[in-house]
Amino acid sequence: MNPRSIPLAAMLLVTAMCTATDAQNRPGLSLRETFDLYVRSIQRSDIDALFSTVTDEPRVTFLTSAGRLIDSREGYYQFHQEWFKEAGWEMPVELLEVREGADYGSTLAIFHYRQKQPDGRVQALDSYFTLIFHKEHDMWKVVTDVCTPIERYTMEPDSGVKYTTDQLYLLDTVKNRRTVRKYKPMPVPKDHLLAILDAARYAPTAGNQQPWTFLVIQDRARLDRLEGEAVEWYLERDKSQATRDEAALQKLRQSLQEQITNALSAPVYVAVLVDSTSAYPEYVMTDGALAAENLMLAARALGYGTGFFTTFFPEARMRAFFQIPDRYKLVCFTPIGVPEEWPTTPEKKGLETLVVYESFRK
Repeated sequence: MNPRSIPLAAMLLVTAMCTATDAQNRPGLSLRETFDLYVRSIQRSDIDALFSTVTDEPRVTFLTSAGRLIDSREGYYQFHQEWFKEAGWEMPVELLEVREGADYGSTLAIFHYRQKQPDGRVQALDSYFTLIFHKEHDMWKVVTDVCTPIERYTMEPDSGVKYTTDQLYLLDTVKNRRTVRKYKPMPVPKDHLLAILDAARYAPTAGNQQPWTFLVIQDRARLDRLEGEAVEWYLERDKSQATRDEAALQKLRQSLQEQITNALSAPVYVAVLVDSTSAYPEYVMTDGALAAENLMLAARALGYGTGFFTTFFPEARMRAFFQIPDRYKLVCFTPIGVPEEWPTTPEKKGLETLVVYESFRK
């Protein structure tokens, strides 16, 4: 049954109904009245009233929206006890079906869970709830509770615009990408590396020319040699070193050594290269930058840090070191690995200072 196909006028909103007058379950209530009491007890976070509608037997079967199985009355109680401590939530309910037999009955409803988040957005979960009741001492009592999620999403509080979990995950991945400059020695599984590179090749490209080549380096001995070379490359390009005394030069060398050692501490490196002989050579660097961004976002989605490194790894030197053919240009040299720690988010300019609508001229 698709809840969106149910006419609004036919929806039975339990939040607007008060067919059970007592705060506790009592003999003689119909299954529908017991269900109403069950729902209102949850909406009021009244655990005593709720458990007057739950079997007194030690076994209750509860399948949560997260797929967790709880198989005891005590566990069912603890679940609701913790839930009822939370603030800022509401849960309108649509009753879809009631089936009442002599000893057993069932209800099917849609529970619309809503909880306000610290950022003002509303986290939502729509679920089918199937409750199975058993009659005990002339009272209907819940013995089984099965939650089947329909949709999880987040809403903007004013506009009601919805984001799915996948959409928010993508947006958060973009916001949480960081340049990482020191890594743990943990290996990157081959399947993860291939998935990251596969994402890179799906980047936009001029005329679908796909000019990129990904040079993957995992040989630790080769990376250690690169470390020593990179320090000297930087010093050669640093024109200010001619004016430094020996102590200042040694201090610079030590600082460089630490920075480059950290930058080369990851288990995997990728040189993003583009072919200057491609059909549209004027666009190859842009194409390569887009591929590098895809790579970095895919790596972040899998829990890895990266960096768009160029300063320590000049193109001409890297070409000679890795024997890269002349037709390739180096876009960046990026690590892929588990960060020693995730850097904090640097301050970003406000969006309102960066966006112009329609024209600069009013």
